[in-house]
Amino acid sequence: MNQEGHTASVLVVEDTIENLRLLSELLSAQGYEVRAVTNGRQAIQAVEREPPDLILLDINMPELNGYEVCRYLRAQERSKDVPVIFITALTDTADKLRAFAAGGVDYVTKPFQVEEVLARVKTHVALRQAQARLADSYSRLRAVEQLRDDLVHMVVHDLRSPLSVLLINLRLLGLAATLGDDDQQILKSAVGSAEAITQMTNTMLDVSRLEAAKMPLDPVVWDLVRMARDVRAALGTTDAEPPIDIEGADMVNVTCDGALVRRVMENLVSNGLKYSPAGSRLRISIRIGNGHARVAVHDQGRGVRPDAREKIFEKFGTVEAGRDSIYKSVGLGLAFCKLAIEAHGGTIGVDPGVPVGSTFWFELPA
Repeated sequence: MNQEGHTASVLVVEDTIENLRLLSELLSAQGYEVRAVTNGRQAIQAVEREPPDLILLDINMPELNGYEVCRYLRAQERSKDVPVIFITALTDTADKLRAFAAGGVDYVTKPFQVEEVLARVKTHVALRQAQARLADSYSRLRAVEQLRDDLVHMVVHDLRSPLSVLLINLRLLGLAATLGDDDQQILKSAVGSAEAITQMTNTMLDVSRLEAAKMPLDPVVWDLVRMARDVRAALGTTDAEPPIDIEGADMVNVTCDGALVRRVMENLVSNGLKYSPAGSRLRISIRIGNGHARVAVHDQGRGVRPDAREKIFEKFGTVEAGRDSIYKSVGLGLAFCKLAIEAHGGTIGVDPGVPVGSTFWFELPA
């Protein structure tokens, strides 16, 4: 049978010569490439030389029966996915269940009907070829994705040096030049933009390193409550304290890479402040129990739709931004958070807030 330039191959394993000849002629007439053997050992050798698209396998054979052959083939990497249709004179339910338990996908009872054999072979060959095409498409997609990631990584890595020079020169300009208030504001905006781009490039590189499990962790004991207080202080301004409340335990110690976990906490708190209405307060709750420390950031924003609560943690994930139907990127910040927490053996997620807003949380082994 030709399909997209490929002739499907069928291995027939039958110790009765008359049945072997009949099945071989029947399948060859339908356009299949047929190989025929008379015992289990020959079947194993034939599959090891070249796995077929389908195997018709007799159960009652001397030395190795069909169950043993099928179990062996299922244990081998090259043949584990090749469908096996058993040929059997056994009709008891227990025998059929044993055939499926051994790894068979179907069975044909003797004396077999020609139409039934052809129909079952056609069905399972088509499934096998569809699976092969799907696996090939997935492999090519992974290769394209890897190429994209490598290209992005290379570009971002090369951007770091000129960005660093730009940021240093902008800061030096602010120190050395005598500028008016308007010019100072413009310079301050330029410095902020350069810092944001630098942070984005660092995050993108860190995401790549975490995905490849190439970011070394420095685990020591950290107090998450103190870390939250430091984050609150860092987000404050000279004009006012940030609208952040910390509640829960007085001290929660965990062993973690403090720099990574603090960045996760800063990202969640910064997002909460960014998307909450002016004048609202944000809460950080920190508790310990059941062998885990839980940090939750409760904001008063518009909330995250149920269908987007996993997507927002994906790299380059996008979600619909409210009623205006505008799609906006959520960036790499939450993807970094997810990878950083999972690198510690923890979990992260988002729940609807009560009564409004969202609760972004993560848990670490305590």
